[in-house]
Amino acid sequence: MSQPSRLTCQLVDLRDESCCVRCGAYLLGSPASRHHRKRRSQASRAEVHSPANLIDLCGTGTTGCHGWVHAHPEEAREYGWLLRSTENPKKTPMLHALYGWVLLDDQGHVEIIEANERKALI
Repeated sequence: MSQPSRLTCQLVDLRDESCCVRCGAYLLGSPASRHHRKRRSQASRAEVHSPANLIDLCGTGTTGCHGWVHAHPEEAREYGWLLRSTENPKKTPMLHALYGWVLLDDQGHVEIIEANERKALI
């Protein structure tokens, strides 16, 4: 199974400030993982390991916020932490613990969006 490049991991960690995007916990020295917003099996080759598709979460796939996202898929979709196969990671808003509602890009940036802009995108 392929993995994100070192550069992609650095971009994601810098963008998320090494914090969990769900709870805001600082991750260095704690169990943490990069979560695929759109599952690996559903993402295209170009988007599977893209910075817009990856977020930092505390815990593993079964613990912490990462475990919560997988255990509560419908709620996680409401916040953009989990995407459907038809959704584009760059065009789907996500709630970020540090920045509020954002759009992510593949250069490791966030675009903060207002509540009215979010409603228009949904």
